[in-house]
Amino acid sequence: MSEIRVLADDLVNQIAAGEVVERPASVVKELVENALDAEATRIQVAIAEGGMRWISVGDDGIGMTRQAAELAFRRHATSKIRSAEDLARVGTLGFRGEALPSIAGVARVRMRTRSASTDVGVELVGEGTGIERVRDVACPLGTLVEVSDLFGRIPARRKFLKTPVTEGSHIVRWLERIVLTRPDVRFELERDGRRTLFLPPTADPRERALAVLPHSIAGRLLEVEGRIPSARVFGFATPTDVSRGTTSDIHVFVNARPVRDRLLLQAVRAAYRDALPPGRHPVVVLFLDVDPGDVDVNVHPAKWEVRFRDPRAISDLVRRSLASALGPRQHVDPGTTAAYLQQTAGRTPRVGEGPAPGDFALAPPLWSPTAPPAGAAPFSFAALRYLGQALGTFLVLEAPNQLVLLDQHAAHERVLFERMRQTLLDGKLERQRLLTPIWLELPRSAADALFQNLERLDRAGFEVEVGDSSLRGGVRVGIRAVPAALAAGPRTDWPTLLEETATGLRDPEARGSRDGLEGALHGILATAACHAAARKGDRFEPPEVRALLEALDETVWFPNCPHGRPILSALDEAELGRRFLRR
Repeated sequence: MSEIRVLADDLVNQIAAGEVVERPASVVKELVENALDAEATRIQVAIAEGGMRWISVGDDGIGMTRQAAELAFRRHATSKIRSAEDLARVGTLGFRGEALPSIAGVARVRMRTRSASTDVGVELVGEGTGIERVRDVACPLGTLVEVSDLFGRIPARRKFLKTPVTEGSHIVRWLERIVLTRPDVRFELERDGRRTLFLPPTADPRERALAVLPHSIAGRLLEVEGRIPSARVFGFATPTDVSRGTTSDIHVFVNARPVRDRLLLQAVRAAYRDALPPGRHPVVVLFLDVDPGDVDVNVHPAKWEVRFRDPRAISDLVRRSLASALGPRQHVDPGTTAAYLQQTAGRTPRVGEGPAPGDFALAPPLWSPTAPPAGAAPFSFAALRYLGQALGTFLVLEAPNQLVLLDQHAAHERVLFERMRQTLLDGKLERQRLLTPIWLELPRSAADALFQNLERLDRAGFEVEVGDSSLRGGVRVGIRAVPAALAAGPRTDWPTLLEETATGLRDPEARGSRDGLEGALHGILATAACHAAARKGDRFEPPEVRALLEALDETVWFPNCPHGRPILSALDEAELGRRFLRR
């Protein structure tokens, strides 16, 4: 690493500088990033009282000379960029030269460091705006930074910190993110005198991911990989039957930098759009490698956000790569379907076993089912034996050594949705004009959303006319044509269908991007399929059951309806035997 020097004023003005120390986790973040930039292979973090009383970060990196260490406490003194051209191609985690002076401005800092070019190290103590003491000391190669009494001189900021337990949890969560990027580095965390994190180096990124992610998903991670000329994405993701209630287990990294980027999060959501219910999120670890000149990391003071030169290409890459990993019949838990999935238990799905799925913007041919393992018969819904109907909701089926329950509404909804989606992709979506238009009165906000999206509704097979306001404040809306598949539904609740569609169209994501527009179209058809599908209490005759099972075999199949509810569940013979004390 080259020597540290103070940046020119004109370059400083180009840096989107800001407050980098928000809480103890911010201090740990800045110091660990500096350690990684210093080529450390071992990083030790220790905290007391959630980092509010004391933080220590030590590394075995290249260290600093006395002169460089003194400069490091000056704002915008850095070794990582020299000019505006360097700022446009940042390849390090830190680059602004703000970490140490910002930390020293709100806490007391002691730093010990030694470079390979010297036999003796240097200790610096700083607080406020300057360095109080500098002296030579004996210390190992690398750097140790200790921060005490964070925000002690600024009570107004300290009172906004949470409890030590909460602040310590923020530090742990950030460390769990950064360690995913560097499996070759040893990380340790000591919390109030107790070691709570120890991760030895490994050459296998999957091994590091399994050490950090919840134990319940061990062995369930699918490999993700994709490439375009300007970028590459790789990592891991869970199948659609594994989900969480928050996005906290979605980890995305751009050039080894943890980010919370809205574009990338939308791409992840789009890949799982058909398979997860509202409010549920996958577990994802994705590493995106992009040419530094094609991504701007100088967007957010804490460097959480980035900006891409070609955001559409990056979004498509992430979405396609995830969708390929979640390919047909690869992502279902082996215990949730029948014979075929039973035979594939333990098989690790890999990218490239089947073509990527299509969506409304990208329209490749229908997926072909993944070939079963050698010697295994392909799974077929039509091969299941129909036993009867339970609780007016579930079709009871029998497979070899399994009892299978099929949700008749979710299964029928998936079939209708896939048929409408495929005919739309093929440009053959049939619509049926109504002999008499259906006129409804909707709230003004819902009618406005429909009016602003008439073209999209037309693509989905609806011909909608928005009329005048009524005396009661509502707006008259007429339906003149509907998709042919929907016309067969004799009990469609038209007001509810249009209001739910309008709610989806009012989503800001549906207006801001191509992905959002296609997501809105997806929502229209998913809502339509839901309202046209069989309901609870509908009785199925054996020929109708057979037709539904054959349709599931013919369609592009996920184990969920388009809104994310599971289609089926299986109970194997061994489990039944245990329940009846036969095992």
